[in-house]
Amino acid sequence: MLFWVVAASLTAIVTLAAVWPVLRPRTGATPVRAEHDLEVYRAQLGELDGDVARGALRSEDAQTARAEIGRRLLRAAEQAEGARARAGARRGGLIAVAVVVAVAVPALSLAVYGTLGSPAMPDLPLEARAGSDPSAGGMTALIAQAEERLKQAPDDGRGWDVLAPIYLRLSRYEDAAKAYRNAIRLLGSSAAREAGLGQAATEIAGGEVTQEAKSAFERALALDPTLLQARFFLALDLSQEARYAEALPAWRQVVADSPPNAPWMAMAKAAVADAAQRTGAPALAEAAPDPRPGAIEAPTSPGPDADQVAAASQLSSGDRQAMIEGMVAQLAERLKSDPKDAEGWKKLIRSYNVLGQPDAANAALRDAQATFPPESPEGTDIATFARDLGVTGAGETRTP
Repeated sequence: MLFWVVAASLTAIVTLAAVWPVLRPRTGATPVRAEHDLEVYRAQLGELDGDVARGALRSEDAQTARAEIGRRLLRAAEQAEGARARAGARRGGLIAVAVVVAVAVPALSLAVYGTLGSPAMPDLPLEARAGSDPSAGGMTALIAQAEERLKQAPDDGRGWDVLAPIYLRLSRYEDAAKAYRNAIRLLGSSAAREAGLGQAATEIAGGEVTQEAKSAFERALALDPTLLQARFFLALDLSQEARYAEALPAWRQVVADSPPNAPWMAMAKAAVADAAQRTGAPALAEAAPDPRPGAIEAPTSPGPDADQVAAASQLSSGDRQAMIEGMVAQLAERLKSDPKDAEGWKKLIRSYNVLGQPDAANAALRDAQATFPPESPEGTDIATFARDLGVTGAGETRTP
C-alpha cells in the first residue's frame, strides 16, 4: 500500500509541475501593442485641449488633429479587441491540453506498470540483491566473481590481466604481483605489465626496489623507453644503492620529461637536490649570463658539473672516484691563485665532505675564513654553509 501512495504522490507532483505554467492565473500578462496605442492616443486627445487653452494651437487645427487622432483611436481599439479574443482562444486550448495531460499521464503510467511491472513483488533488501546479483554488490562482488572464475580456469590470461591493476589500486600488492606474473606468463610481456609487476614488488618490499622489481622495470623500458613510471623507480633504485653520481642525471631526466603536475614531481626534485649535494654538483642548471650592458657576470667555479658527473657514471667505481677527486683537486689549485671566490670555497668544502675527507673539508673552511673575515657577508655565508654540513674547521689554518 505504501508503494501506491508514494507512486501516486510522485505522479501528481510531476504532472502538476508540467501543467502549472498553463493553469496559473495570468494577472501580470503583458499588454498587446494595440492596447499601448490606445493609451497613447487618449493622452494625445487630452493634450490638444491644453494646447488650445494656452494658445499654442488654433481651434481649426485642433479640430482637424482631433479627428485624425479619433480615427486612429478607433482602429487601435478594434485591434486590441481582436488580440484579446485570440489570446482567450489560445489559453482555452492550452487549458484543454493541460487537462488531457493531467489525466492521461497517470492513466498511461498505471497501465504500463500493470502490464510490464510486478506489483505483487515484495521488497528486496540491498544485502539480498548483492547476494543474488554480483554486479549489484559493487567492485568487491565483481572481483570475487572474477577470482572464482579464475579458480576454474587458471590459464585465463585476460582475466589475470584485468585483475592485476585493480589489485594494485586496492593496495593488494601480493595479489597484484601474482596476477601480473600470470598475465605475463600467459599473454606475454608488455611495458604496462612489467611496470605493474615492478611497482607491486617494490610495494611488497616496503618501498625498496628489489632485484625482481628492477629487472621488471628494465624490461618495461626496453619495450617503451618513454615510460616515466619505470624510469622513476630505476632512478630511485640508484639512490637507494647510494650511486648518486648515476642517480643525479637519471632524476634530472625524470624531472625534465615529466609534466609539471606529475604526482612524483616533488619527490623527484627532492632526489635531485639530495644527489647533487652528495656529489658536489649543482642541483640546478647554471644561470644564463645577464645580457644587460655593463652587467657583471657571477663568477663560475670549475669543478664536477652535471655533464661531468654523467660522464663519470659510465666509468668503473675506482676510475670514477679518481676522476671526481681530480676535478676537486683542480678546484683547490685554482682557489690558491684566486681565493676571492666565495662560491668556489663552498663548492670545495662540500666536495671534500661528500668524498668522505673531513680533514680536507676542515682545512678548506679554515683557508676560506683566512680569506674572508668572519664579520664579512662572504665569511658569514661560508660559515653558515659549513655548519649546515657539519664542518667545523678544527685544526691549523694554512695559507692558500
